[in-house]
Amino acid sequence: MNDSNQTKLYSTCLLLSVADADEILDKLELNTVKDILQDFFSITENDAQYLLEKARTEIKKSTGLFEFGQHLNTHFDHQDKLDFISCVFEVALADGNLHYLEHHTIKKISNILHINREDILSIKSEIDLYLD
Repeated sequence: MNDSNQTKLYSTCLLLSVADADEILDKLELNTVKDILQDFFSITENDAQYLLEKARTEIKKSTGLFEFGQHLNTHFDHQDKLDFISCVFEVALADGNLHYLEHHTIKKISNILHINREDILSIKSEIDLYLD
């Protein structure tokens, strides 16, 4: 996996976009994003917090998810993409509810990353079991 600063930043942008898709960004979702960043990229809590702050600025400047997703599409291998979508579902389900706008955002990210529907359904089932 390519874990350049830009890859970390764009991953954070996508995770935050899912967390904020329903326009309710709660502490549980933010902590989930921070935990995922620390685990996925093996970074410190301070580095994860810095990425969250930087991502908020980046999202405001962006025109959509495509730029972020396209970068990951070229820098992640297939397994990294599947692992990342699993993280995206974890963020969306952090509050115990998959809002339809979060689901729509996940579908957009999955399409950009060229992840097929069967893989998405399998990942969602695994996350559902993990969170129960």
